[in-house]
Amino acid sequence: MPTTFDNALMGLRATGASVDIRDLVEFLARHGAEEGKLLATYEELASTTSNEGAKYLIGLILEDERRHHRLLAEMANAMAWGSTSGAPGPALPGISQGIDKELSAHTKRLREAEEADSRELRQFGKRLRPFADTTSWALIIDLMLLDTEKHATILRFLEKHGHSR
Repeated sequence: MPTTFDNALMGLRATGASVDIRDLVEFLARHGAEEGKLLATYEELASTTSNEGAKYLIGLILEDERRHHRLLAEMANAMAWGSTSGAPGPALPGISQGIDKELSAHTKRLREAEEADSRELRQFGKRLRPFADTTSWALIIDLMLLDTEKHATILRFLEKHGHSR
């Protein structure tokens, strides 16, 4: 059975990739294999634990780890094949310069909304301190804050790299 990174490794051979690209893709394949082992461990733990709270939280980790594994494979495919059009599997698309004014305006508004959401979640998190030892509520808010920062980071990237030069 082919591994998640076989398409990328095949792309290295098919495109005659540079040494630098070869090293990057091989690193991603090795890292992906290690992450695959972690993923299997999380899946086993989630399916065998009887602790519902732990199962729920491990499920959240599993969602992220599955996405990370997919992103690593898509990045390796894009690197190995040099474009998304040549890759036989999913690959990260390139970043084109220039976004239309409407998308640019939405991006800015969304980033501002994410930043406001972050401030509101921080305030709400403070109100959950009395429950920190008996619930996972504060943890969930902390995780949402991390996601909100991630969203704002993506939007800042689009603002920076999406404008016409």
